[in-house]
Amino acid sequence: MSQDELPYPWNKALLSISPGLLAAAGLVSADFSSRMLSGTLLLAAFLISAYWWNRRQLPAWSLMAAGMLASIGITMATGVIGGLAAILADGSARGLVLLVLLAAWVVLLWTSLRGRRVSPLVWILLAVIVLCQLAVRLKYFVLFGISWPVAGQWLNISLYAVVIALLLPFALGMLLATRHGRLATLFVVGMLYMSFQLLVDVNHKVSDQMGGTVGFTVYQVVIPLLFTVAAPLWFVRARSWRSRVSGMLALEGLTIILDLVVVGLSYDGALPGIIWISFIPYTISVLLTLGLTTLLYKDMQSA
Repeated sequence: MSQDELPYPWNKALLSISPGLLAAAGLVSADFSSRMLSGTLLLAAFLISAYWWNRRQLPAWSLMAAGMLASIGITMATGVIGGLAAILADGSARGLVLLVLLAAWVVLLWTSLRGRRVSPLVWILLAVIVLCQLAVRLKYFVLFGISWPVAGQWLNISLYAVVIALLLPFALGMLLATRHGRLATLFVVGMLYMSFQLLVDVNHKVSDQMGGTVGFTVYQVVIPLLFTVAAPLWFVRARSWRSRVSGMLALEGLTIILDLVVVGLSYDGALPGIIWISFIPYTISVLLTLGLTTLLYKDMQSA
């Protein structure tokens, strides 16, 4: 059982947000580059050091780094699986990758929840998260028309996104929650950031409009600072459970809204209204995932 208790003392709080500082420095990125490789190596060194320092057990304050590395690893693994399947099947392999991810999620969920009483609210929230991601991509029917190929694309991409970006982080975090309890939320924050931050500079529209300006630099720093530093710091330092959860969700929600607004405005008014509307269920789905995480992990720690 983890001996870490909340609120965290400042030394552990600062250690827990160290990966976020790397993200704010631009070293933790989904874009394959030398900076991304440097950041990955630093995260790995941080995690290995924490593991050995804590007598070959991962301390809770290292879990955000573990989440970021897990997301990078899954992205690489799905890319390899998809590439091999595409070569062998001579076509798109998204469906196969989706089946693999769904199978992994079901196994993780069954393993973690077996023998536990699960509130119906958990299943309701999971269903709403999936529905929100389906709603995000209803824009396909408006933009491309109503047809069976569009419907197939809508369903396939929506399920792929909700599993790899939201449900899989939640399920993987449950394995850690049996030891670390609610502090395993840091792992989920790390994984969610790696999927969420793909929105930063979507299609390079933001850098096309703002690249090289002070505003663009501020934008690139502020988003990870809020998501991976300010929100987790509030979570581990707040004294009451209600304040801890509400404060974290408020800061994460502000980050998502700020990023989506900047991305939307970078299109110089050319972004269709249906895409602006799709930002709403997207934001809700991310916040519900974090809310579900804090709700379930709180009571999962083993005695």
